[in-house]
Amino acid sequence: MKMKQFLFTAIAFLFALGVSAQDIKKVRGFYDKKDWAKAKEAVDLMMANEKEQKNWEAWYYKGLIYGQLAADATFKAANPDVWMTSFDAYQKAHELDPKQTETFMTLRSFPIFSNYLELQKEGNEFYNNRDYNGALEKYKLADKVGRFIYKNKWALSEVDTVLYYYAGAAAMQAEKMDEAISFFQKICDAGIGGEGYDICYRYVTYHYDSKKDYATADKYAALGRKLYPTDSYYSKLDLDRERKNAGVGPELFKRYEAVLQTDAKDYDIRFDYAAEMFNWVFMDQKAPAGEKQTYLDKIAEQLKICIQTQPKKHEAHLLMGKTYYNEAAALQDELRTIKGTTPADTQKKTEMKTKMDNLMKEAIPHLENGLAIFESMSADDLKERRTKNEYKSTLYLLTEAYKFMGNTEKEKFYQKKYDALNQ
Repeated sequence: MKMKQFLFTAIAFLFALGVSAQDIKKVRGFYDKKDWAKAKEAVDLMMANEKEQKNWEAWYYKGLIYGQLAADATFKAANPDVWMTSFDAYQKAHELDPKQTETFMTLRSFPIFSNYLELQKEGNEFYNNRDYNGALEKYKLADKVGRFIYKNKWALSEVDTVLYYYAGAAAMQAEKMDEAISFFQKICDAGIGGEGYDICYRYVTYHYDSKKDYATADKYAALGRKLYPTDSYYSKLDLDRERKNAGVGPELFKRYEAVLQTDAKDYDIRFDYAAEMFNWVFMDQKAPAGEKQTYLDKIAEQLKICIQTQPKKHEAHLLMGKTYYNEAAALQDELRTIKGTTPADTQKKTEMKTKMDNLMKEAIPHLENGLAIFESMSADDLKERRTKNEYKSTLYLLTEAYKFMGNTEKEKFYQKKYDALNQ
């Protein structure tokens, strides 16, 4: 009995080997004939056998076959995860027999690259259709395949620059900041530079700055400055930090002066410096009386450089006009407080009136320059609320300035324009 049982077991084992050999032979045959439907049926049937779960070649062919099926739009629509099904099969084959799997991969020029490239392509399609969550998920899957390829030293690099950039951008658009940082930070840590990658350094710096982790923020700011020396973003971030910590005032102005030593041609920083001083002097009225003229001179100095740098931008022209106009108006208010009629009072009034006239004469050309820029804009540009409000403000100030100067004709001219804009 024992001998019979042994013989039956041996025969059954040999039969199983024969069936297994036949099954993989069928799979290979259907694959070679490009009969993907029958190849899928054969490999699925084979994989349904528990014993075949340890057959590296069965898994390898499943990866190949499902990779081919992914090219069929109908199949892919019904099986959206087909590229990952294929990849998981390749991964299992490699787990069971790394050497044989790598050899077979080499002989077919590494078909696993299709999984990586197609998943990235799907991510790009989602991104272009503004489905940023969908794009992010596809990019993460592509990265999973890419890391497997890199780990086995088949290709790619430690930092998949393009993929990480778009994954980070998709995460940023989807407002998943932590995931965006995880991708962008890999690029920054690798010191990747070039066109477009500046956003990575900016975003990572901003992220840590917003968390008040200033040491880490400064680390990435230094990396960004090194690769993009003309990028003034980091200087603006430093100014924002100073503003939040110490408020607007002399210390912030000193910081602006220091920044402008390295970013001398930056229009925005220079204009913001002038605007900060303007608001501090006229709106907050915090400038000490004895220092007011010094700040007015600094405002004018910064705005003159802005106008020389960007003569077609209206902001600096308008702010320059406002500076002279507001100081004239402030003197007018001060003049009203002088009630005396002594020769000294009369002389002071005369001097102040002369200074007011001169200030208004300085204001008008700048306001008219700004107006000319507004009037050259397209109707669409002027629809923007802030631009339209500044346009109105310019007309109002010109009307009032000419009224102050006693030029009735010009006053009415600009009043008419102002009224038309408000209709």
